[in-house]
Amino acid sequence: MTDPPPERNPETVARVKRDATRRLLAIPDVVAVGIGQKVTGGRHTGEPAIKVFVREKRPAAEVPPDELVPARIDGVLTDVEIGGDPVPIAAPVDAPGVFEPPAGELPRDETVYRPVTGGAQVTTVFSSGHGTGGCLLRDTASPDAGYVLTCMHVVAAADVGTVTKGVTQIGQPSGNDSVAKCCNDVVGTYAGGAYDADNDAAVVRLNPGTTWRPEIAGIGPVTGTHELTQDDIGVPGSPYRVAKRGQLSRLTGGVVTALQATTTEADNLIVVAPNPNPAAGTRTVFFAVEGDSGSALVNAANQVVGLVFSRDDAGNAHAYPIGHVLKRLSDDTGIGLEVAVASGPDDVHTVPGGAFTELPPEIAERLAADPAERRAFTGIGNRAPAAASWFTDLVPAPYTAAFVLDDLAGSASGRRLLDLWEEHGTELRALIGRDRRVLLAWHRGGGAALMQLMLRLPGDPRRSLPETLNGRPLMDAVDAVLASLARAGSPGLRDALARARAALPDLAGLTYTEIVAALDGRAAGVEELIVDG
Repeated sequence: MTDPPPERNPETVARVKRDATRRLLAIPDVVAVGIGQKVTGGRHTGEPAIKVFVREKRPAAEVPPDELVPARIDGVLTDVEIGGDPVPIAAPVDAPGVFEPPAGELPRDETVYRPVTGGAQVTTVFSSGHGTGGCLLRDTASPDAGYVLTCMHVVAAADVGTVTKGVTQIGQPSGNDSVAKCCNDVVGTYAGGAYDADNDAAVVRLNPGTTWRPEIAGIGPVTGTHELTQDDIGVPGSPYRVAKRGQLSRLTGGVVTALQATTTEADNLIVVAPNPNPAAGTRTVFFAVEGDSGSALVNAANQVVGLVFSRDDAGNAHAYPIGHVLKRLSDDTGIGLEVAVASGPDDVHTVPGGAFTELPPEIAERLAADPAERRAFTGIGNRAPAAASWFTDLVPAPYTAAFVLDDLAGSASGRRLLDLWEEHGTELRALIGRDRRVLLAWHRGGGAALMQLMLRLPGDPRRSLPETLNGRPLMDAVDAVLASLARAGSPGLRDALARARAALPDLAGLTYTEIVAALDGRAAGVEELIVDG
């Protein structure tokens, strides 16, 4: 077999591109330089070319001679396409939900995916930003230990500040860290990552006991990885087709137009052009938009080829090659990370180390008698496309969080409970999440199950709390949990717990409406407690 001519040799093309990149980027309106195939009249010729992306195309007669892109550079063809400056596509903090230049309002996918899967919304705890967990990774030394791949700028959102390995928590779909530990969205902790010129990747270690599935929502089981080459994208008449599933724009398709692309800010990029959308009319079609950062780029064989992290104004998306991403993450974490591959359609893993605590029999009997309640209570089977945040799923409309908070604030005893959370919520979360003795008391005493039941009470006026938990009066179980918190907590928390307990009526057997009325009935006693305290 004879060697290809120099202008078709992949190594020569890469060298010429590398040598020419700086001077091409110095031309006004040139935003990126990569390697692809020459496209003429919409036809993929199969000829390798240096792809030069510009903000706008102008007739050669209107371009100053020193700003013209030559037809060939050192014998290698060039090809000029419309592009734009890279824009990271994690949703902006406090974004209103309408993204420009993408037209219209796109609803976020706030589905709770359990087992955890790729293509789902992820959020750092205490952040109002959000992105996408692209696919699942695993530890080569412990195949059931699951990790979620996303972008570093998703984890380290603008309102988060410093992130710390093993400490910063990540939720799916939201970053709500409920003290209940039975209905919160936290699925793992930040394990490592980086944000620099040739990498924008982070990995989230799933918590012990978490179930996960090596698939991507809307795409299916992941079959492996593939490193893109010039040969892949250089087949005459056959563009290399890819797809991604992001939590905002959902499933979109496109073609790889360039590899090894360089901008003034990033290097080693895959450039993806979106498939046409006839419904768009004159509007720009985008492969990925704000909120899709962290999406896995997959080929037609469901192999992961890259990690999507930005877009440009022309609709193109940018991704980093998956091999490069995994190498950097493995070096940073010290863990042998690889993309998790599905062995079949029902391949589900459980992260080792989780402890299972049986539900109190009073609650178990209720769930066994009502399959719909059981699905809502445990999250089992919750893979519907409808939005379902932690609160709106547990508390159906019109009983929103604001509605319940207003009810609590309507009485002195309710305000005392709100004050407890406002002043000591951080300490309570830390105790239940990290103190083993408190955590065991919380679960064994039925605290987690009771909290989830209480969150679901407003959705059905017939629903009530049980009379007993684990065979003893309900308030005895509540007192046991409070005593465990008081023993481990600060003096300020102990005092606040005592005052809150004095404001709390006997909840046994009460519905939501009855609880609100009982809190209001204790108003006078609470006011005296506040004055005396």
